Amino acid sequence: MPYTVKPRTAGQDQTEDPRVLTPGLWPSLIHTPSDWDFTSVPQDALNGNKVGFPQGRLLGGTSAINGQALIANSKSNIDAWGKLGNSGWDWETLLPYYKKSFSLTLPSEEKQRELDYVEPEYAGNGPLKASFPDALDDPVAHAWVETFRGLVKFMSGDPFSGTATGGYTNAATVDPVSKTRSYAGNAYYQRVKELPNLRVITGAVVEKILFSDDPTTDEKPTATGVQYVKGEASSTITARRGVILAAGVFNSPKILELSGIGSRALLEKHNIATIVDNPNVGENLQDHIFAPVYFEVQDSIATKDKFMRGDASMEQYTTRKFGTFTVGGNYSGALLPLADFEDAETGASERAAVLETIPPLTSLSLSPFETDLTNYIRTLISTPTEATGAYFTFLAQSDLRAALPGNYLTIAVGLVAPLSRGSSHITSANATDMPRIDRRYLTHAVDLELLARHTRYIETIRKSEPLASLLKPGGRRSPDAPGDLRTVSLNTIKEYVRAKAKTTFHPVGTCAMAPRGKGGVVDERLRVWGVQGLRVVDASVMPIIPRANIQSTVYAVAERAVGFIKKDFKN
Repeated sequence: MPYTVKPRTAGQDQTEDPRVLTPGLWPSLIHTPSDWDFTSVPQDALNGNKVGFPQGRLLGGTSAINGQALIANSKSNIDAWGKLGNSGWDWETLLPYYKKSFSLTLPSEEKQRELDYVEPEYAGNGPLKASFPDALDDPVAHAWVETFRGLVKFMSGDPFSGTATGGYTNAATVDPVSKTRSYAGNAYYQRVKELPNLRVITGAVVEKILFSDDPTTDEKPTATGVQYVKGEASSTITARRGVILAAGVFNSPKILELSGIGSRALLEKHNIATIVDNPNVGENLQDHIFAPVYFEVQDSIATKDKFMRGDASMEQYTTRKFGTFTVGGNYSGALLPLADFEDAETGASERAAVLETIPPLTSLSLSPFETDLTNYIRTLISTPTEATGAYFTFLAQSDLRAALPGNYLTIAVGLVAPLSRGSSHITSANATDMPRIDRRYLTHAVDLELLARHTRYIETIRKSEPLASLLKPGGRRSPDAPGDLRTVSLNTIKEYVRAKAKTTFHPVGTCAMAPRGKGGVVDERLRVWGVQGLRVVDASVMPIIPRANIQSTVYAVAERAVGFIKKDFKN
Protein backbone atom coordinates (compact mmCIF):
# COMPACT_ATOMS: atom_id res chain seq x y z
CA MET A 1 0.00 0.00 0.00
CA PRO A 2 1.23 3.54 -0.70
CA TYR A 3 2.42 5.61 2.27
CA THR A 4 -0.53 7.96 1.88
CA VAL A 5 -3.16 8.45 -0.77
CA LYS A 6 -4.54 11.91 -1.43
CA PRO A 7 -6.00 12.27 -4.92
CA ARG A 8 -4.73 15.55 -6.25
CA THR A 9 -4.92 17.44 -9.50
CA ALA A 10 -3.22 20.71 -10.25
CA GLY A 11 -5.00 23.79 -8.94
CA GLN A 12 -6.82 26.77 -10.38
CA ASP A 13 -6.24 30.38 -11.38
CA GLN A 14 -6.49 32.33 -8.12
CA THR A 15 -4.84 35.54 -9.27
CA GLU A 16 -7.83 37.55 -7.99
CA ASP A 17 -8.13 35.69 -4.68
CA PRO A 18 -7.71 38.14 -1.75
CA ARG A 19 -6.03 35.41 0.31
CA VAL A 20 -3.29 35.30 -2.32
CA LEU A 21 -3.03 39.04 -2.80
CA THR A 22 -3.15 40.14 0.85
CA PRO A 23 0.39 39.63 2.23
CA GLY A 24 -0.68 38.86 5.78
CA LEU A 25 -3.22 36.22 4.79
CA TRP A 26 -0.67 33.70 3.54
CA PRO A 27 -1.22 31.29 6.50
CA SER A 28 -4.90 31.00 5.51
CA LEU A 29 -3.83 29.17 2.32
CA ILE A 30 -1.99 26.37 4.12
CA HIS A 31 -3.83 23.03 4.35
CA THR A 32 -6.42 24.17 1.81
CA PRO A 33 -7.08 23.11 -1.82
CA SER A 34 -4.46 25.75 -2.77
CA ASP A 35 -1.78 23.61 -1.09
CA TRP A 36 -0.45 20.20 -2.17
CA ASP A 37 -0.10 19.61 1.57
CA PHE A 38 2.77 17.13 1.46
CA THR A 39 3.73 15.32 4.68
CA SER A 40 6.88 13.47 5.65
CA VAL A 41 7.17 10.09 7.27
CA PRO A 42 7.86 10.26 11.03
CA GLN A 43 11.28 11.75 11.67
CA ASP A 44 13.34 9.71 14.11
CA ALA A 45 15.60 12.61 15.11
CA LEU A 46 12.56 14.85 15.75
CA ASN A 47 11.05 12.48 18.33
CA GLY A 48 8.93 10.78 15.67
CA ASN A 49 7.18 13.97 14.55
CA LYS A 50 5.92 14.27 11.00
CA VAL A 51 6.73 17.40 9.03
CA GLY A 52 4.36 19.18 6.66
CA PHE A 53 5.55 20.75 3.42
CA PRO A 54 3.16 23.35 1.94
CA GLN A 55 3.57 23.64 -1.84
CA GLY A 56 1.46 25.90 -4.03
CA ARG A 57 -1.30 24.05 -5.88
CA LEU A 58 -2.51 27.00 -7.91
CA LEU A 59 -1.35 29.23 -10.75
CA GLY A 60 1.94 30.73 -9.66
CA GLY A 61 2.89 27.74 -7.53
CA THR A 62 4.43 28.26 -4.13
CA SER A 63 5.15 31.92 -4.92
CA ALA A 64 1.38 32.40 -4.43
CA ILE A 65 1.30 31.03 -0.87
CA ASN A 66 4.74 31.75 0.60
CA GLY A 67 5.66 34.34 3.23
CA GLN A 68 7.13 36.64 0.53
CA ALA A 69 10.58 37.14 2.07
CA LEU A 70 13.12 38.15 -0.61
CA ILE A 71 16.46 37.16 0.88
CA ALA A 72 19.77 36.96 -0.94
CA ASN A 73 21.90 33.89 -1.28
CA SER A 74 25.64 33.96 -0.60
CA LYS A 75 28.52 34.00 -3.03
CA SER A 76 30.09 30.98 -1.37
CA ASN A 77 26.90 28.96 -1.88
CA ILE A 78 26.60 29.49 -5.62
CA ASP A 79 30.35 29.06 -6.06
CA ALA A 80 29.99 25.69 -4.32
CA TRP A 81 27.44 24.66 -6.96
CA GLY A 82 30.10 25.21 -9.59
CA LYS A 83 32.73 23.30 -7.64
CA LEU A 84 30.52 20.22 -7.81
CA GLY A 85 31.29 20.10 -11.53
CA ASN A 86 28.64 22.49 -12.85
CA SER A 87 30.63 24.54 -15.33
CA GLY A 88 29.58 28.18 -15.57
CA TRP A 89 27.82 28.37 -12.20
CA ASP A 90 29.30 30.97 -9.86
CA TRP A 91 28.08 34.08 -8.05
CA GLU A 92 29.26 36.59 -10.65
CA THR A 93 27.46 34.70 -13.41
CA LEU A 94 24.18 34.28 -11.54
CA LEU A 95 23.98 37.74 -9.92
CA PRO A 96 22.59 39.46 -13.06
CA TYR A 97 19.74 36.94 -13.09
CA TYR A 98 18.84 37.77 -9.50
CA LYS A 99 18.63 41.43 -10.47
CA LYS A 100 16.69 40.57 -13.63
CA SER A 101 13.83 39.07 -11.61
CA PHE A 102 12.88 41.86 -9.19
CA SER A 103 12.76 45.62 -8.74
CA LEU A 104 13.30 46.89 -5.21
CA THR A 105 11.65 50.16 -4.17
CA LEU A 106 13.10 52.01 -1.20
CA PRO A 107 10.83 53.98 1.15
CA SER A 108 11.13 57.75 1.39
CA GLU A 109 14.41 59.11 2.74
CA GLU A 110 13.10 59.84 6.23
CA LYS A 111 12.16 56.16 6.54
CA GLN A 112 15.48 54.72 5.42
CA ARG A 113 17.49 54.92 8.63
CA GLU A 114 17.23 51.14 9.15
CA LEU A 115 18.24 50.46 5.53
CA ASP A 116 21.62 52.15 5.19
CA TYR A 117 23.17 48.87 4.05
CA VAL A 118 21.13 48.88 0.81
CA GLU A 119 23.16 49.71 -2.32
CA PRO A 120 21.22 50.90 -5.40
CA GLU A 121 23.31 48.77 -7.77
CA TYR A 122 21.61 45.67 -6.35
CA ALA A 123 18.03 47.01 -6.54
CA GLY A 124 17.24 45.02 -9.70
CA ASN A 125 15.12 45.80 -12.75
CA GLY A 126 12.74 42.85 -13.05
CA PRO A 127 8.97 42.30 -13.01
CA LEU A 128 8.65 41.23 -9.36
CA LYS A 129 7.90 44.21 -7.15
CA ALA A 130 9.80 44.22 -3.88
CA SER A 131 9.71 46.60 -0.93
CA PHE A 132 10.41 46.97 2.77
CA PRO A 133 7.94 47.25 5.65
CA ASP A 134 7.46 50.76 6.98
CA ALA A 135 10.25 50.75 9.55
CA LEU A 136 9.23 54.01 11.25
CA ASP A 137 5.72 52.76 11.97
CA ASP A 138 6.86 49.32 13.08
CA PRO A 139 8.51 49.30 16.51
CA VAL A 140 9.66 45.67 16.18
CA ALA A 141 11.55 46.24 12.92
CA HIS A 142 13.18 49.36 14.37
CA ALA A 143 14.09 47.65 17.65
CA TRP A 144 15.50 44.64 15.84
CA VAL A 145 18.02 46.57 13.76
CA GLU A 146 18.98 48.83 16.66
CA THR A 147 19.52 45.75 18.83
CA PHE A 148 21.94 44.33 16.28
CA ARG A 149 23.73 47.66 16.04
CA GLY A 150 24.22 47.42 19.80
CA LEU A 151 25.51 43.86 19.48
CA VAL A 152 27.88 45.06 16.74
CA LYS A 153 26.25 42.61 14.36
CA PHE A 154 24.36 44.92 12.01
CA MET A 155 24.29 43.95 8.32
CA SER A 156 27.78 44.49 6.92
CA GLY A 157 26.69 45.41 3.38
CA ASP A 158 23.98 44.87 0.82
CA PRO A 159 22.75 41.27 1.11
CA PHE A 160 22.83 40.86 -2.68
CA SER A 161 26.55 41.61 -2.68
CA GLY A 162 26.88 37.93 -1.77
CA THR A 163 29.20 38.44 1.19
CA ALA A 164 27.23 40.36 3.84
CA THR A 165 26.22 39.07 7.27
CA GLY A 166 24.41 40.57 10.24
CA GLY A 167 20.98 41.65 11.45
CA TYR A 168 18.71 43.62 9.14
CA THR A 169 15.22 44.23 7.75
CA ASN A 170 14.78 42.08 4.67
CA ALA A 171 12.81 42.97 1.58
CA ALA A 172 9.61 41.19 0.59
CA THR A 173 7.80 40.60 -2.69
CA VAL A 174 5.08 43.11 -1.84
CA ASP A 175 4.03 45.89 -4.20
CA PRO A 176 4.98 49.13 -2.37
CA VAL A 177 1.95 51.00 -3.75
CA SER A 178 -0.93 48.52 -3.66
CA LYS A 179 0.51 46.56 -0.69
CA THR A 180 -0.37 43.31 -2.45
CA ARG A 181 1.67 40.17 -3.09
CA SER A 182 3.88 40.27 -6.18
CA TYR A 183 4.50 36.76 -7.47
CA ALA A 184 4.81 34.62 -10.58
CA GLY A 185 1.06 34.70 -11.17
CA ASN A 186 0.80 38.47 -11.59
CA ALA A 187 4.37 39.61 -12.24
CA TYR A 188 5.09 37.09 -15.02
CA TYR A 189 1.92 35.35 -16.15
CA GLN A 190 -0.33 38.41 -16.45
CA ARG A 191 2.09 39.95 -18.96
CA VAL A 192 1.85 37.03 -21.38
CA LYS A 193 -1.46 35.31 -20.75
CA GLU A 194 -3.08 36.74 -23.91
CA LEU A 195 -0.33 35.53 -26.23
CA PRO A 196 -1.77 33.27 -28.94
CA ASN A 197 0.97 30.66 -28.48
CA LEU A 198 0.30 30.19 -24.75
CA ARG A 199 -2.28 27.78 -23.40
CA VAL A 200 -2.65 27.16 -19.67
CA ILE A 201 -4.59 24.10 -18.50
CA THR A 202 -5.69 24.14 -14.86
CA GLY A 203 -7.24 21.38 -12.77
CA ALA A 204 -5.20 18.62 -14.43
CA VAL A 205 -2.57 16.14 -13.33
CA VAL A 206 0.44 15.01 -15.36
CA GLU A 207 0.62 11.23 -15.61
CA LYS A 208 3.94 10.96 -17.40
CA ILE A 209 6.34 12.41 -19.93
CA LEU A 210 6.32 10.59 -23.27
CA PHE A 211 9.48 9.51 -25.08
CA SER A 212 10.28 8.35 -28.56
CA ASP A 213 10.48 4.60 -29.01
CA ASP A 214 13.17 4.81 -31.67
CA PRO A 215 14.86 1.39 -31.63
CA THR A 216 18.29 2.78 -32.52
CA THR A 217 20.83 2.29 -29.77
CA ASP A 218 23.00 5.29 -30.57
CA GLU A 219 20.42 7.97 -29.78
CA LYS A 220 19.17 8.94 -26.35
CA PRO A 221 15.39 8.73 -25.85
CA THR A 222 13.76 12.04 -26.78
CA ALA A 223 10.91 13.66 -24.85
CA THR A 224 8.04 13.96 -27.33
CA GLY A 225 5.16 15.16 -25.15
CA VAL A 226 3.16 14.85 -21.97
CA GLN A 227 0.22 12.68 -20.98
CA TYR A 228 -2.19 14.23 -18.51
CA VAL A 229 -5.68 13.69 -17.19
CA LYS A 230 -8.36 16.27 -16.49
CA GLY A 231 -11.62 15.05 -15.06
CA GLU A 232 -12.16 11.61 -16.52
CA ALA A 233 -10.36 12.29 -19.80
CA SER A 234 -6.73 11.43 -20.47
CA SER A 235 -5.05 13.58 -23.12
CA THR A 236 -1.67 13.97 -24.80
CA ILE A 237 0.21 17.11 -25.76
CA THR A 238 2.94 16.76 -28.37
CA ALA A 239 6.13 18.76 -27.90
CA ARG A 240 7.73 20.30 -30.98
CA ARG A 241 10.94 21.55 -29.38
CA GLY A 242 11.11 20.01 -25.92
CA VAL A 243 9.49 19.59 -22.51
CA ILE A 244 10.19 21.75 -19.46
CA LEU A 245 9.32 20.19 -16.11
CA ALA A 246 8.65 22.75 -13.35
CA ALA A 247 6.45 20.82 -10.94
CA GLY A 248 8.40 21.48 -7.75
CA VAL A 249 10.65 19.62 -5.36
CA PHE A 250 8.27 16.71 -4.79
CA ASN A 251 6.26 16.53 -8.01
CA SER A 252 9.19 16.87 -10.42
CA PRO A 253 11.01 13.71 -9.26
CA LYS A 254 7.63 12.00 -9.01
CA ILE A 255 6.84 12.76 -12.65
CA LEU A 256 10.32 11.64 -13.75
CA GLU A 257 9.87 8.33 -11.95
CA LEU A 258 6.37 7.84 -13.34
CA SER A 259 7.91 8.45 -16.77
CA GLY A 260 10.62 5.81 -16.35
CA ILE A 261 13.54 7.95 -15.15
CA GLY A 262 14.78 6.84 -11.75
CA SER A 263 16.07 3.86 -9.85
CA ARG A 264 15.48 0.70 -11.88
CA ALA A 265 14.69 -1.25 -8.70
CA LEU A 266 12.03 1.26 -7.66
CA LEU A 267 10.51 1.47 -11.13
CA GLU A 268 10.35 -2.30 -11.51
CA LYS A 269 8.68 -2.56 -8.12
CA HIS A 270 5.82 -0.44 -9.53
CA ASN A 271 5.84 -2.07 -12.99
CA ILE A 272 7.15 1.06 -14.74
CA ALA A 273 9.37 0.53 -17.78
CA THR A 274 12.83 2.01 -17.25
CA ILE A 275 13.89 4.70 -19.71
CA VAL A 276 16.96 5.84 -17.74
CA ASP A 277 18.28 4.02 -14.68
CA ASN A 278 19.29 6.93 -12.43
CA PRO A 279 18.94 6.28 -8.70
CA ASN A 280 19.77 9.93 -7.99
CA VAL A 281 16.21 11.00 -8.89
CA GLY A 282 14.37 11.96 -5.72
CA GLU A 283 17.49 11.89 -3.56
CA ASN A 284 19.48 14.81 -2.05
CA LEU A 285 16.41 16.41 -0.43
CA GLN A 286 17.48 19.36 1.72
CA ASP A 287 15.52 21.88 3.77
CA HIS A 288 16.12 24.54 6.40
CA ILE A 289 15.03 23.25 9.77
CA PHE A 290 14.47 25.90 12.42
CA ALA A 291 13.97 26.13 16.16
CA PRO A 292 11.48 28.75 17.40
CA VAL A 293 11.01 30.42 20.76
CA TYR A 294 8.19 32.91 21.19
CA PHE A 295 7.86 35.61 23.82
CA GLU A 296 4.90 37.65 25.01
CA VAL A 297 5.11 41.27 23.87
CA GLN A 298 3.83 44.47 25.41
CA ASP A 299 0.11 45.11 24.89
CA SER A 300 0.88 48.04 22.60
CA ILE A 301 2.52 45.79 19.98
CA ALA A 302 0.18 44.64 17.21
CA THR A 303 0.69 40.99 16.24
CA LYS A 304 -1.06 38.37 14.13
CA ASP A 305 -2.19 36.32 17.12
CA LYS A 306 -5.66 37.81 16.95
CA PHE A 307 -5.90 36.75 13.31
CA MET A 308 -4.84 33.24 14.24
CA ARG A 309 -7.61 33.19 16.81
CA GLY A 310 -10.10 34.47 14.23
CA ASP A 311 -10.88 37.80 15.88
CA ALA A 312 -8.70 40.27 13.98
CA SER A 313 -10.08 43.09 11.88
CA MET A 314 -8.76 43.82 8.40
CA GLU A 315 -10.18 47.35 8.44
CA GLN A 316 -6.73 48.99 8.45
CA TYR A 317 -5.69 47.01 5.39
CA THR A 318 -8.87 47.29 3.34
CA THR A 319 -9.34 51.02 3.93
CA ARG A 320 -5.80 52.38 4.25
CA LYS A 321 -3.46 49.58 3.07
CA PHE A 322 -1.76 49.81 6.43
CA GLY A 323 -1.07 47.54 9.40
CA THR A 324 -0.04 43.94 10.02
CA PHE A 325 -1.80 42.58 6.94
CA THR A 326 0.58 44.51 4.66
CA VAL A 327 3.35 42.23 5.93
CA GLY A 328 3.81 38.58 4.95
CA GLY A 329 6.00 36.19 6.93
CA ASN A 330 9.30 37.39 8.34
CA TYR A 331 10.89 40.74 7.64
CA SER A 332 13.37 41.20 10.51
CA GLY A 333 16.21 38.73 10.29
CA ALA A 334 19.89 38.06 10.68
CA LEU A 335 22.50 35.93 8.92
CA LEU A 336 25.16 35.12 11.50
CA PRO A 337 28.18 32.93 12.15
CA LEU A 338 28.11 31.11 15.46
CA ALA A 339 28.68 33.52 18.37
CA ASP A 340 30.36 30.75 20.36
CA PHE A 341 33.49 31.18 18.24
CA GLU A 342 33.98 34.87 19.06
CA ASP A 343 35.45 34.56 22.55
CA ALA A 344 39.20 35.12 22.42
CA GLU A 345 39.91 32.45 25.04
CA THR A 346 37.40 29.70 24.21
CA GLY A 347 36.41 30.38 20.58
CA ALA A 348 39.05 28.17 18.98
CA SER A 349 38.22 25.18 21.15
CA GLU A 350 34.49 25.67 20.60
CA ARG A 351 35.02 25.70 16.84
CA ALA A 352 37.14 22.57 17.05
CA ALA A 353 34.42 20.83 19.06
CA VAL A 354 31.85 21.57 16.37
CA LEU A 355 34.17 20.51 13.55
CA GLU A 356 34.76 17.18 15.31
CA THR A 357 31.08 16.29 14.76
CA ILE A 358 31.56 16.32 10.97
CA PRO A 359 32.58 13.06 9.24
CA PRO A 360 36.21 13.20 8.11
CA LEU A 361 36.74 13.69 4.39
CA THR A 362 38.68 10.42 4.35
CA SER A 363 35.58 8.47 5.39
CA LEU A 364 35.06 5.55 3.02
CA SER A 365 31.28 5.91 3.35
CA LEU A 366 31.17 9.38 1.76
CA SER A 367 30.08 9.66 -1.86
CA PRO A 368 31.81 12.20 -4.13
CA PHE A 369 28.89 14.61 -3.64
CA GLU A 370 28.92 14.13 0.14
CA THR A 371 32.64 14.84 0.17
CA ASP A 372 32.11 18.17 -1.60
CA LEU A 373 29.13 19.08 0.60
CA THR A 374 31.05 18.22 3.77
CA ASN A 375 33.99 20.33 2.63
CA TYR A 376 31.64 23.26 1.94
CA ILE A 377 30.11 23.07 5.42
CA ARG A 378 33.54 22.79 7.03
CA THR A 379 34.53 25.96 5.19
CA LEU A 380 31.43 27.83 6.41
CA ILE A 381 32.12 26.89 10.03
CA SER A 382 35.79 27.79 9.73
CA THR A 383 35.25 31.21 8.10
CA PRO A 384 34.32 34.02 10.53
CA THR A 385 32.52 35.99 7.81
CA GLU A 386 30.23 33.14 6.71
CA ALA A 387 26.78 32.64 8.24
CA THR A 388 25.70 29.26 9.57
CA GLY A 389 22.48 30.48 11.21
CA ALA A 390 19.56 32.35 9.63
CA TYR A 391 17.55 34.15 12.34
CA PHE A 392 14.12 35.59 11.71
CA THR A 393 11.10 36.96 13.53
CA PHE A 394 7.39 36.33 13.20
CA LEU A 395 4.78 38.50 14.94
CA ALA A 396 2.73 35.66 16.36
CA GLN A 397 3.13 32.27 18.01
CA SER A 398 5.18 30.10 15.70
CA ASP A 399 2.73 27.20 15.53
CA LEU A 400 0.21 29.45 13.69
CA ARG A 401 -2.56 28.32 16.07
CA ALA A 402 -2.30 31.00 18.76
CA ALA A 403 -2.93 28.46 21.50
CA LEU A 404 -1.86 30.85 24.28
CA PRO A 405 -3.71 34.06 25.14
CA GLY A 406 -1.91 37.33 24.52
CA ASN A 407 0.35 38.63 21.76
CA TYR A 408 3.75 37.22 20.85
CA LEU A 409 6.99 37.68 18.96
CA THR A 410 8.66 34.54 17.69
CA ILE A 411 12.43 34.61 17.35
CA ALA A 412 13.65 31.60 15.41
CA VAL A 413 16.85 30.38 13.85
CA GLY A 414 17.29 28.07 10.89
CA LEU A 415 20.23 25.92 9.93
CA VAL A 416 21.85 27.53 6.88
CA ALA A 417 23.65 24.49 5.50
CA PRO A 418 22.44 21.09 6.72
CA LEU A 419 24.60 18.04 6.14
CA SER A 420 21.57 15.75 6.57
CA ARG A 421 19.77 14.89 3.34
CA GLY A 422 16.61 12.96 2.59
CA SER A 423 14.52 11.68 -0.30
CA SER A 424 11.15 11.81 -2.05
CA HIS A 425 9.94 8.86 -4.14
CA ILE A 426 6.78 7.51 -5.70
CA THR A 427 4.69 5.00 -3.77
CA SER A 428 2.86 3.56 -6.78
CA ALA A 429 2.42 4.01 -10.54
CA ASN A 430 -0.70 6.11 -9.87
CA ALA A 431 -0.06 9.79 -10.59
CA THR A 432 -2.55 10.90 -7.93
CA ASP A 433 -0.80 9.06 -5.07
CA MET A 434 1.40 11.20 -2.85
CA PRO A 435 5.15 10.49 -2.70
CA ARG A 436 6.93 9.10 0.33
CA ILE A 437 8.99 11.95 1.77
CA ASP A 438 11.74 11.32 4.29
CA ARG A 439 13.76 14.46 4.99
CA ARG A 440 15.99 12.76 7.63
CA TYR A 441 16.39 15.97 9.63
CA LEU A 442 19.27 16.16 12.13
CA THR A 443 20.60 12.72 11.24
CA HIS A 444 24.12 14.20 11.11
CA ALA A 445 25.46 15.26 14.49
CA VAL A 446 26.82 18.59 13.24
CA ASP A 447 23.32 19.76 12.28
CA LEU A 448 22.00 19.32 15.82
CA GLU A 449 25.16 20.82 17.31
CA LEU A 450 24.95 23.97 15.19
CA LEU A 451 21.21 24.43 15.54
CA ALA A 452 21.28 24.04 19.32
CA ARG A 453 24.13 26.53 19.70
CA HIS A 454 22.39 29.08 17.48
CA THR A 455 19.14 28.54 19.41
CA ARG A 456 20.99 29.39 22.62
CA TYR A 457 21.90 32.78 21.13
CA ILE A 458 18.19 33.66 20.82
CA GLU A 459 18.31 34.42 24.56
CA THR A 460 21.08 36.98 24.03
CA ILE A 461 19.09 38.70 21.29
CA ARG A 462 15.83 38.86 23.23
CA LYS A 463 17.56 40.26 26.36
CA SER A 464 19.35 43.01 24.43
CA GLU A 465 17.95 46.51 24.13
CA PRO A 466 15.89 48.01 22.65
CA LEU A 467 14.19 44.73 21.70
CA ALA A 468 14.02 43.61 25.34
CA SER A 469 11.78 46.58 26.22
CA LEU A 470 9.11 45.38 23.75
CA LEU A 471 8.72 42.10 25.65
CA LYS A 472 6.70 41.72 28.83
CA PRO A 473 8.90 41.24 31.90
CA GLY A 474 8.12 37.77 33.17
CA GLY A 475 5.74 37.23 30.25
CA ARG A 476 4.81 33.88 28.76
CA ARG A 477 7.12 32.09 26.37
CA SER A 478 6.94 28.93 24.27
CA PRO A 479 5.62 25.98 26.25
CA ASP A 480 8.44 23.62 27.28
CA ALA A 481 11.11 26.18 26.36
CA PRO A 482 13.89 26.31 28.97
CA GLY A 483 13.65 29.33 31.24
CA ASP A 484 16.97 30.87 30.19
CA LEU A 485 18.69 29.33 27.20
CA ARG A 486 22.03 30.76 28.30
CA THR A 487 22.09 28.95 31.64
CA VAL A 488 20.78 25.49 30.79
CA SER A 489 22.97 22.76 29.36
CA LEU A 490 23.47 22.41 25.64
CA ASN A 491 21.98 18.92 25.86
CA THR A 492 18.77 20.44 27.28
CA ILE A 493 18.59 22.78 24.30
CA LYS A 494 19.20 19.85 21.94
CA GLU A 495 16.22 18.04 23.43
CA TYR A 496 14.09 21.17 22.98
CA VAL A 497 15.23 21.43 19.36
CA ARG A 498 14.35 17.79 18.70
CA ALA A 499 10.87 18.30 20.14
CA LYS A 500 10.02 21.71 18.64
CA ALA A 501 12.00 22.06 15.41
CA LYS A 502 9.98 22.87 12.30
CA THR A 503 10.51 23.32 8.58
CA THR A 504 10.86 26.71 6.95
CA PHE A 505 9.20 25.27 3.83
CA HIS A 506 12.42 25.53 1.78
CA PRO A 507 12.88 22.03 0.27
CA VAL A 508 15.34 21.70 -2.63
CA GLY A 509 17.62 19.25 -4.36
CA THR A 510 15.63 16.20 -5.52
CA CYS A 511 16.66 16.65 -9.19
CA ALA A 512 20.11 17.97 -8.39
CA MET A 513 22.29 19.75 -10.93
CA ALA A 514 25.57 17.84 -10.85
CA PRO A 515 27.59 15.36 -12.89
CA ARG A 516 25.71 12.09 -12.95
CA GLY A 517 28.55 10.37 -11.11
CA LYS A 518 28.18 12.87 -8.27
CA GLY A 519 24.47 12.32 -7.78
CA GLY A 520 23.16 14.52 -10.57
CA VAL A 521 19.80 14.36 -12.32
CA VAL A 522 20.32 17.37 -14.60
CA ASP A 523 23.44 18.84 -16.16
CA GLU A 524 24.74 22.41 -15.90
CA ARG A 525 22.17 23.53 -18.49
CA LEU A 526 19.38 21.83 -16.51
CA ARG A 527 18.96 19.04 -19.10
CA VAL A 528 17.98 15.65 -17.70
CA TRP A 529 20.82 13.16 -17.92
CA GLY A 530 20.27 10.28 -20.32
CA VAL A 531 17.51 11.76 -22.48
CA GLN A 532 17.05 14.55 -24.99
CA GLY A 533 14.54 17.39 -25.08
CA LEU A 534 13.76 17.48 -21.34
CA ARG A 535 14.73 20.06 -18.74
CA VAL A 536 13.84 20.59 -15.08
CA VAL A 537 13.53 24.21 -13.95
CA ASP A 538 12.53 24.60 -10.31
CA ALA A 539 14.01 24.38 -6.80
CA SER A 540 14.62 20.65 -7.22
CA VAL A 541 17.72 21.36 -9.38
CA MET A 542 19.56 23.27 -6.62
CA PRO A 543 22.32 20.87 -5.53
CA ILE A 544 23.09 22.73 -2.28
CA ILE A 545 20.38 24.64 -0.46
CA PRO A 546 20.73 28.47 -0.51
CA ARG A 547 21.66 30.00 2.82
CA ALA A 548 18.19 31.35 3.67
CA ASN A 549 14.80 31.75 1.97
CA ILE A 550 15.03 30.18 -1.47
CA GLN A 551 12.55 32.41 -3.37
CA SER A 552 15.11 34.79 -4.88
CA THR A 553 17.28 31.90 -6.06
CA VAL A 554 14.34 30.06 -7.64
CA TYR A 555 13.64 33.12 -9.78
CA ALA A 556 17.33 33.61 -10.63
CA VAL A 557 17.73 29.99 -11.76
CA ALA A 558 14.56 30.27 -13.85
CA GLU A 559 15.78 33.47 -15.50
CA ARG A 560 19.06 31.80 -16.38
CA ALA A 561 17.19 28.79 -17.76
CA VAL A 562 15.42 31.17 -20.16
CA GLY A 563 18.81 32.00 -21.63
CA PHE A 564 19.68 28.33 -22.07
CA ILE A 565 16.36 27.61 -23.76
CA LYS A 566 16.53 30.59 -26.10
CA LYS A 567 20.02 29.63 -27.20
CA ASP A 568 19.02 26.02 -27.82
CA PHE A 569 15.96 27.03 -29.82
CA LYS A 570 18.09 29.19 -32.09
CA ASN A 571 20.25 26.20 -32.98
